[in-house]
Amino acid sequence: MADPKQDPKQDISKIAKRRTKLTYEAFQEEPDDREMLFQAAAMCHTYFPRREPDLEPHETWEQRSGKFVLYITPQPFPDPQTGEKTYSGLPYGPKARVLLANLNTIAIQRQTRTIEIANNPAKFLKDIGLTDGGNQLAVIQEQMQRLSNCVLRTFYLDEQEETGETVPIITRTKRNQWTSQITLSEEYFKHLSDHPVPLARTHLAALSNNATALDLYCFLAHRLHRIPPGKPQFLAWKTLKDQFGQEYTRMTDFRYNFLKTWQSVHCLYTDAKVEQKGTKGLLLHFSLPPIPKKLIINGIDLK
Repeated sequence: MADPKQDPKQDISKIAKRRTKLTYEAFQEEPDDREMLFQAAAMCHTYFPRREPDLEPHETWEQRSGKFVLYITPQPFPDPQTGEKTYSGLPYGPKARVLLANLNTIAIQRQTRTIEIANNPAKFLKDIGLTDGGNQLAVIQEQMQRLSNCVLRTFYLDEQEETGETVPIITRTKRNQWTSQITLSEEYFKHLSDHPVPLARTHLAALSNNATALDLYCFLAHRLHRIPPGKPQFLAWKTLKDQFGQEYTRMTDFRYNFLKTWQSVHCLYTDAKVEQKGTKGLLLHFSLPPIPKKLIINGIDLK
């Protein structure tokens, strides 16, 4: 008979119970008591891959959302053992998203591009809310390396002009056995400082196993409170699929899974007002953001 301690189903059950607990605790939390994390505005419209893409190590990832276009290109670096050119791959999945939000937050709160990371890996994982067990440390270390060796190129397209900028997220990484210090690029730090999107730490923790849910939460947190009251904005299902479901071939499959994801997000972001219009799309209404605008951190007005 198999040892129940080694039963994968039991591990899954423990994780599911923890997710339920995190969701309940986040639901009970008063908005004014929510601890903040930050995402850069550009990363609330276009996103990292949701799973490791089927691309060659040097190939560029492309994602579009309306007039926003994002390219992420892996950069070569010398292999520490052989000195030969190698690639670490693209950042992907929910862990990369949660990791970046935490790095953003440290940078904003301390107003510095250079981030010192606790030498105690277990403490760092606990601090960023990744304590599901398993090989979390190796996953985070790998995603940190991938973040350190890629460049973002963002575009905004309009009728008058095409604007674009190339932004490496991280320009320098200091490593021993564990990444202990990273430096954000000046370009990325400026965009982050100029356009920080405040998010609830407990919400990200509860969604930290679902990349699509994290993307939808960030999108709504950035978008809904900018909609003029009484003037809802319509998004067709095709537009939503282009932004959140490029991996789906059938619209019916995407719509079914997207609505399930929306329910998970709405359990946390309860102020979000999103109305389904059948097979046409969604109607977005003005909604309060998950973090009250009146809050100020270290002199940064979030209005």
